[in-house]
Amino acid sequence: MKKVWLEEFARDFIAFGSIPFLILTIVRVSVLPVYYPMQFIISSVLFFILKAIFKADLRAGIGFILLTFVSLFYSNALFTVFAALVYAGIIISLFYLKRERRQILKGILLGGISTGIGYVIVRLLFF
Repeated sequence: MKKVWLEEFARDFIAFGSIPFLILTIVRVSVLPVYYPMQFIISSVLFFILKAIFKADLRAGIGFILLTFVSLFYSNALFTVFAALVYAGIIISLFYLKRERRQILKGILLGGISTGIGYVIVRLLFF
């Protein structure tokens, strides 16, 4: 019984790195200047392209993009710590659910690369 509960909790946790959560976040930040949602959109599109080429874990990459840009959006240290803990929970849950380790690590790496490139592109276009 305990194992079933833990697996269900882990699956719920990785939902924070899902496409519906990404869309929800983009809609949330769309009420402000255009460059906020563009950070998410450009980075996500780039991640999806890289993911298709290198076979990385979706939730590890999208979670990293969300962690970074939501933390920048709110500019609050306490929220950043909370978001980092949620992202750590996503990664731990992926390992607990026995997802392929190499794909998780590639997801983190490609999420970081996509985030960096997306950030730079938005800065070049809007500032």
